[in-house]
Amino acid sequence: MTGAAPLRRQNPWLDLIRGLAIVFVLLRHGEKALSEANLAADGLLHNVMMNGWIGVDLFFVLSGYLIASHLLKERETGIRILHYLTQRALRILPAYFAVLALIVAGAFPYFVVDPAYLGVRIAYHLLLLQDYLPSNINVVFWSLGVEEKFYLLAPLAVAGFMALRTPSRVGMVVLALLVISSGLRLIQFESRPLWDYVSFFQELRSPFHMSLEPLLAGLAIAHARHVKLLDRLPRSPVLLMAVLAVLLGFMASHQFMAEVTLVDVVLQPALISLLCAGLVAASVGLSGTPLPGASLARVSARLSYCLYLVHFPLLPAAQAWAGGSAALFWAIYLSLSIAVAWIIHRLIERPFLEIKDRLARTSGSGNPRPVPST
Repeated sequence: MTGAAPLRRQNPWLDLIRGLAIVFVLLRHGEKALSEANLAADGLLHNVMMNGWIGVDLFFVLSGYLIASHLLKERETGIRILHYLTQRALRILPAYFAVLALIVAGAFPYFVVDPAYLGVRIAYHLLLLQDYLPSNINVVFWSLGVEEKFYLLAPLAVAGFMALRTPSRVGMVVLALLVISSGLRLIQFESRPLWDYVSFFQELRSPFHMSLEPLLAGLAIAHARHVKLLDRLPRSPVLLMAVLAVLLGFMASHQFMAEVTLVDVVLQPALISLLCAGLVAASVGLSGTPLPGASLARVSARLSYCLYLVHFPLLPAAQAWAGGSAALFWAIYLSLSIAVAWIIHRLIERPFLEIKDRLARTSGSGNPRPVPST
């Protein structure tokens, strides 16, 4: 994600999926802001946009796949933990810390941060604990806490998968972990009579151990590719389009969290992860197949992490400057998000990614471009 030049061995279909994930997230928060201002219209498109938070799940599946794929490749020569963690830090932390600092400094117009216990809140955000503690500086930061914990555990998970030796054993372990994750949510869900979206997000969505399904799905895809199981999938864009159509149809069916039910808590995360995994697996199978518009997909993918970091604190300015016009709001919100993301990418993210790439080349590690953290 360091510009628009082609990257060796990069799969443009994964760029497409990464771009789709950030579009979902942008639409979710934009439509939610309009809904709260009574400016959004009901309908199928409204449902799709309000359910765009599943773009984070798509990012998680991509992260699980790409990080596990890198670790599986490094096992051939030995995984160097310090090098691995340095690469992850250079990828995620500079842009994150920069946006965190800008928000605290008041650089985003009309975006107000509660000053109460701000020093404590900044401290645990610096430690990436905001998936368990309130993510109340920029709500989207919660997923970075999940990602960083996954980065720490991924080498152990990959080593464990390889020790199991057979795909059937790996499948049984993945299934057991999914059951455990769903069981933990079920226990938490039964602990109180009523749930709203805020309590659901803080207790059943945000914590790392509640977000295992998409990450495990990504790990499973990487392992399946490593043992050649993905070779059985048809190498056709039709499969990708079919899975996407099912996903969009599911998103259009209803607003998922309008009412938090047992199905939303126990079954829905697994279904969403399965559909997101279908998109990623189909894209992996298309490696080497030309993608029309690959350059646009590449640019959107490279800006996606910075877009994720900056779009939410830009919402109040877009609302204030739109003057009650939904169309003008979308124009300001999207264009402003792209512009600010590009600036952060060029000034902060790109220089550190170039350092990361130089370290990878110097060490002889051909590590893949990681997915944007979410």
